Amino acid sequence: MKKETKKIVIGAVCLVVLIALFAFIYNKFSAKPTVGAKNITLEVVNSNGETTSYTLDTDAEFLRQAMDELEAQGFTYEGTESEYGIMIESINGEQAIYATDNAYWSLYVNDEYGQYGADSQPVTDGDKYTWKYEVASF
Repeated sequence: MKKETKKIVIGAVCLVVLIALFAFIYNKFSAKPTVGAKNITLEVVNSNGETTSYTLDTDAEFLRQAMDELEAQGFTYEGTESEYGIMIESINGEQAIYATDNAYWSLYVNDEYGQYGADSQPVTDGDKYTWKYEVASF
């Protein structure tokens, strides 16, 4: 086998190993929903700093499903769908549209800034999810 062909084969093998390693790490450490009954709290902090709290017993695996269930308690939301999921623009009738007023709804999970959107945030028993109206400052 020529020296150049060996380099190509070794490079291809290394690439396959790296892809397999990244796939393993992603599957091991990505957020996963829990199945079954859960009790959660969802809070909404509006632009005046007032907090509305909702509790829910749910089988929802992701937050958006739980939010849909909360509509029976008077919770409402609207947003724009994208390939990444819904971008929340209005909660309980209060709009926060970044392009219009530099405001947005940020998601906190157990008082930590959320890493996922409503469509991909797993719901876990006992967790608190907070939607907070925030204004970007420059």
